[in-house]
Amino acid sequence: MSTVDTAIQDFRAYLQRRRYTAHTVESYTLDLHLFFTDTDRPLETIGFRDIEDFLARHHDQGLAPTTVNRRLHALKHFFDFLVERHIVAGNPVKPSHFARVGRPLPRGLSTAQLQALFAQIRHPMDTALFLVMLRGGLRVAEVAQLTVEQIDWDQQALHIVQGKGRKDRRVYLSPDALASLRACCAIRPPGVPEASVFWNRKRPTVRLSIKAIQKKMTRYAKAAGVTASCHSLRHTFASNLLEHGAEIVTIKEFLGHASITSSERYARVSNRKVKQEYLRTMRKVLKQSKV
Repeated sequence: MSTVDTAIQDFRAYLQRRRYTAHTVESYTLDLHLFFTDTDRPLETIGFRDIEDFLARHHDQGLAPTTVNRRLHALKHFFDFLVERHIVAGNPVKPSHFARVGRPLPRGLSTAQLQALFAQIRHPMDTALFLVMLRGGLRVAEVAQLTVEQIDWDQQALHIVQGKGRKDRRVYLSPDALASLRACCAIRPPGVPEASVFWNRKRPTVRLSIKAIQKKMTRYAKAAGVTASCHSLRHTFASNLLEHGAEIVTIKEFLGHASITSSERYARVSNRKVKQEYLRTMRKVLKQSKV
């Protein structure tokens, strides 16, 4: 194994010890291998120019700035790790390498879109899977890792363990989401590993993966003729709470945001909808009464 491969494996183990999600660990590992596929230089000789060349290739390929920035984050974190262990003298990834990317407002689904989407979902496990996301605001990784022990049937709640930001939280469920979970658990086959709630239907002894959940959503959304993702269910959950009077600080706790700044983005969505509703209503008023 080369020095680079060894360093990547050590970095991977470091991320796992720090309780990063499996999805993040895999993404960082792939991004690092992608970078070092294009260079055979020793780690300690990688410099600013190598990062610039890497960015130039990405630009030529027309990749999205968000994709490029994610790969740069993997490289920066990796070289920080190497600096701490005195393997390299400095980090070649600089703040100037990152592209400026505006954060788009969260996009939730309308009632009609939700009805069309869930009309396509007929298996009890899949219904529970996506209804829990919609009613509880769970991330796809949190749903994939959900176990039976995390369900508090009496309190109608879920205990989400080590979500993003490594902060546990309690999530309450609506009666329909809780009923779907009961129906799902009632048909849960024996042998599902680690008491997982959701399983791979083709291989019941395998836990349902994040990628498999995302593929399910893509398939159902296409059949329903709507643009939807697992994350759009989480957005819909937060937007619905805000529009019906929930406080920002409460939404922060429900979503498990480390900072209230993330939750405040939903307020921008709500305010925009208020403006749209005002303009729509005012057009009707002006048609009926001119001064």
